[in-house]
Amino acid sequence: MRIMTWLTKTRALVAVAGASLLLVALTAYGIGQTRAEPLKIYFDAPSFRLIDHLERPVSSDEFQGKVVVANFIYTNCKDICPLLSIRMQTLQERLREEGLLGSQVQLLSFTVDPARDTTDVLRAYAERHRADPSAWRFLTGPEQEVKTLVADGFHLGSQVLPPQTPTPGAGDAHGSAHAQYDVMHSGRFVLVDPQGRIRAFYDGRELDIDRVVQEIRQLLR
Repeated sequence: MRIMTWLTKTRALVAVAGASLLLVALTAYGIGQTRAEPLKIYFDAPSFRLIDHLERPVSSDEFQGKVVVANFIYTNCKDICPLLSIRMQTLQERLREEGLLGSQVQLLSFTVDPARDTTDVLRAYAERHRADPSAWRFLTGPEQEVKTLVADGFHLGSQVLPPQTPTPGAGDAHGSAHAQYDVMHSGRFVLVDPQGRIRAFYDGRELDIDRVVQEIRQLLR
């Protein structure tokens, strides 16, 4: 009788242990299969008509049906802009590897300093970052129009700081005689869905490329 009782208890314990292992396995499988949460809809991305670094007219209407990733830079920036452009360059290469660049995803870099960022200046900057001219475009336009687009359209700040006193005979990095000044601006990247709605903002200083690509694919489903 004692032997039968021991066997019965042992079998019960084995059954409980097996059920627990099965529950753990099913839970882990369920976690792996969980669908990503839908991205928040912030507001409609602004409409615009500008020109790019190759002097081509650019309209926001061109990007309907594509995901857009945008950031905001200026070529005289010595602070955050070099990092933001490296982040965008890295994203460009990753999207190329994924087969998404250009065909389904467009990259846009808006200058916040159109007074100095002429198309020639932006072209040289784009070349330094190996920008694909069909997939990563640097945009400029009339100064007030660009300022309004950034502030009222994307709801991001930019502010020209008081200029430094220029050294006699000195020009800026592009040889102009303009007084030296900096532009304080947002370092965020903006994700726009194929319907033209802003769905995410990312900190450009700590851009998670894997997350961005995952959320781009989520918008393309």
